[in-house]
Amino acid sequence: MKSKQNRKIFLENAINCLNQNNPCVLPTDTYYALSVKASSSIAVKNLFMIKKRDMTKPVPILISKLSDISEYCDVSSKILRKITEKFWPGPLTIVLPLIGGIPEEINNNSGFLGVRVPDHSFAVDLINLLGEPITGTSANISNIPPTKNLNEIKNSFKESICTYVDIPCGKETLSSTVIKIDNDNEIVILREGPITLGQIEKEL
Repeated sequence: MKSKQNRKIFLENAINCLNQNNPCVLPTDTYYALSVKASSSIAVKNLFMIKKRDMTKPVPILISKLSDISEYCDVSSKILRKITEKFWPGPLTIVLPLIGGIPEEINNNSGFLGVRVPDHSFAVDLINLLGEPITGTSANISNIPPTKNLNEIKNSFKESICTYVDIPCGKETLSSTVIKIDNDNEIVILREGPITLGQIEKEL
């Protein structure tokens, strides 16, 4: 019962922080994410500053289902649907052609957007309750490896984070695989991870 109460409190605290354009650290199936509302240009700029991330490097967003990004990306591709039906939720980030509607800081005006449905009930529940996507970049200072040790993360960011969700991450030991699907439905692997290109191609 206590764990359910704690979970509810963590959800409420995180949503309050996000709605005030403040960052929170929350668990996913891979590593802890440094999350703000993806729709908030102010919050995204603050994220880059806190993480000491190069503004030219895009950040991915986390969603609860494919339709969450229908206003940002064309989600009608049969290849996209096959891949997401097999590998989402899970450690696969898909970079898609962007239609619009997202702060330019998210993707550095690249014309593409990285998206993922994490296989972690807290993250998905949070996105559903918030009603919109959140950023999914790992909770670490740029060029320092990500960690599942929340105390190390707290030592890095200290008071710059509105709330730290003290719930364990999932079992994955690698950052998500990243693939890109271009306008011609060509698939390119951008980062190796738990899911291989061979596994993906087998589903097509």
